[in-house]
Amino acid sequence: MDEISEIEQMIDVVDLIGGYVGLKKSGRNYKGLCPFHSEKTPSFMVSQELQIFKCFGCGESGDIFSFLQKIEGITFPQALEQLAEKAGVVLQNVQIDKDSSQKKIIYEINHLATSFYQYILLKHPAGKKATEYVKEKRGLKLDTIREFKIGYAPDSWDLLYKFLKKRKYSDQDLIMSGVVVPRKSGDGCIDKFRGRVMFPFVDLDGKVVGFSGRTIFDRDTKYLNTAETLVFHKSRYLFGLDKARVNLKKEGAVFVEGQMDVISAYQAGIKNIIASSGTSLTNDQLNIVSRYTKDVTFCFDSDVAGITAIARAIELADRMDFNVRVAMIPSDYKDIDELIKKEGKDAKSMLNNSVPVYDFFLVKALKSYDRRDPIGKKKIVEELVPIFSKISSDVILSHYVETLAKEAQVSEDLIMSLVKKKANINDFSEFRGNKAEGTEKSFSKTSIESYFLAMIFKADVDTAENFLYKLAREDFSETSTQEVFTELKRYIKEKGAFDIAGFIDTIKSDLEVPVRELYMWDIGTLTEDPKKFGTELGSAVSRIKKASAKRKITELTERLKLAEVEKNVKEIKELTEELKKYSSKLI
Repeated sequence: MDEISEIEQMIDVVDLIGGYVGLKKSGRNYKGLCPFHSEKTPSFMVSQELQIFKCFGCGESGDIFSFLQKIEGITFPQALEQLAEKAGVVLQNVQIDKDSSQKKIIYEINHLATSFYQYILLKHPAGKKATEYVKEKRGLKLDTIREFKIGYAPDSWDLLYKFLKKRKYSDQDLIMSGVVVPRKSGDGCIDKFRGRVMFPFVDLDGKVVGFSGRTIFDRDTKYLNTAETLVFHKSRYLFGLDKARVNLKKEGAVFVEGQMDVISAYQAGIKNIIASSGTSLTNDQLNIVSRYTKDVTFCFDSDVAGITAIARAIELADRMDFNVRVAMIPSDYKDIDELIKKEGKDAKSMLNNSVPVYDFFLVKALKSYDRRDPIGKKKIVEELVPIFSKISSDVILSHYVETLAKEAQVSEDLIMSLVKKKANINDFSEFRGNKAEGTEKSFSKTSIESYFLAMIFKADVDTAENFLYKLAREDFSETSTQEVFTELKRYIKEKGAFDIAGFIDTIKSDLEVPVRELYMWDIGTLTEDPKKFGTELGSAVSRIKKASAKRKITELTERLKLAEVEKNVKEIKELTEELKKYSSKLI
C-alpha cells in the first residue's frame, strides 16, 4: 500500500471536514453550510462511504486532499505533508511534487522561447510584417509590447526548434513544453507556432506557462494556444491577472474575451481587466478571482456568441455569490478593443456605466421584441422568466417582476407565478408537497425522475427492487436517468444487495459523476419513517408514469393527425385505441 492510500485509510473525510464545517447526519450522508461560498440553506454534502464531498450550490467537490487544498489555500504537496503528519504516516516513497524537475525545464524552455519570439518581432527582418501588424493595425506602443512580452513566431518550419536544440534540450523536453510538435514522418520536430504574433501566458510569479499565437496570414485557426502541460491548465489560467490583481482588489474585476482586449485596455489605463483566454469561464477561474474581489463586470463581444458567453458566465458567477454587472458595448463596435481604438474615453465611460446583470437581460429582451404586440409580449416573458427564476433574493426578484410587468403591460401576479413555477421545476420541494413546519428547503435540483433515483439509492434492497420494477426504461425521459435506472435493476438482480462503491465499479465512466451526485443528494429524514418513505416513492412512481403517459399521448396525437390527413382508416382505429389506453392512465 502506498503512502497516499495509507493516509486515506487513516483519515476520515467526515472527521477532517467536521473540523471546519458544522456537519449534521442526513440519511447516509452528512450536510452543512458550504465553506467555499455564502449560503443560508445547507447544500454541502459529505459521504463517509465514498470519502468525498460535494457542494450542490457552488459545485466544489473532491476528497480529503482537495478539501484541505481549497480551505487552506495550499498546494497538493503541502496538503499531503499536513495529512501525513495528522495520520502518523512517514512519507518515503512519495516524492513531493514529483514533476518539479520537469516543470523547471518547461519554464526554462518557455522563457527562452519568449526571448526568441520577442527578438524576432523587434530586431529581426523576419518580424517586419508582424511589427507593422501590432504597432499600426493593433495600435500597440513599444512599452506595451515589451511589458506583455509580445513576440513573433517566424513563418518557418523549425527555427525555434533549432534554436532550442543548441541549448541541449531533448526532443522529449521540447514536446513536453508544447512549443514544438513531432514531425509526421522522420525524426525531429517542427515549431508548433508559425507565422503568428505571440502572446505569452504569464503566471502570478512572473513565469511563462504557455502561449497564444495569432496568425497574421489569415490562416485557419486564428488563435492557437498551448495545449495542456504540467504548468499550463487552461481552465485555471486568467490572462492579465499577473498585472491586474492589485487593481482587482480596489476596483473589482472586468472580464473580457481575449488577449488583445486586455492589452488594449491596459494601454488605455484600464488596469483591472482579465480574460479567460480561449475558453469558457470556469469555476476554477472564478475561485481564483474571489481571492481578490467579489465584484465582477462582464464585457464580452456584442455578437451572438458574446451574448451567449455572458449568459453562461453570469450563471456561474451568480451561483458563487459574486456581485455581477454587465458593460454593454455599443452596437457599432465588435469588442472593447475596437471601441478603445476609435473612442478611448468612451470605453472607460462604458465600464463606469455598467448595469446590474438582470437589467442587461431586461433591456436586451425589450429591444428584441415589440412589447405592444401580443406575440412580442409572450416572447419577452418567455425569454426573461427562466433568467429571473434563478434570482435568490426575494427583494431583487420582486423588483424585476414589477419592472417587467410594467414594461410589458402584463399582470405582475402572472409573471411571478410563471417565475415560481419555473424555479420549482428544479427544486425537490415541488415533489414533496407541503413541507412540515421547521423543515429545511431541499437544495437538490433536478427532475422527478432523478428525485426518484436519489431516493432509491437510500432505500433498502427489497424496497429498491420493489419500486424499480414498477417502472420501465421508457418511463424515463432523460437518457442519463434511463441508463442509471437500467444499471440499478441489473446490479440488484445480479447481486441481490446494494453497495454504492461496488455499483460505481460496474458502470460506465460517464455515469460515475451523476451517480455519485444522486447518492449524495439530501432527501432529509424520509428513510427514518418506512411508511412515509414508501408513500413518497409511490408518489414519485405515479408522477413518472403520468408524465410518461402524457408524452406518449402527445406522440400518438401527432401520429393520429397525420393518419387522418392520409385517411388511413386502419391506423386511425389503432391509434385511437392506444390513445384510450394511455388516457386511462391519467385518471
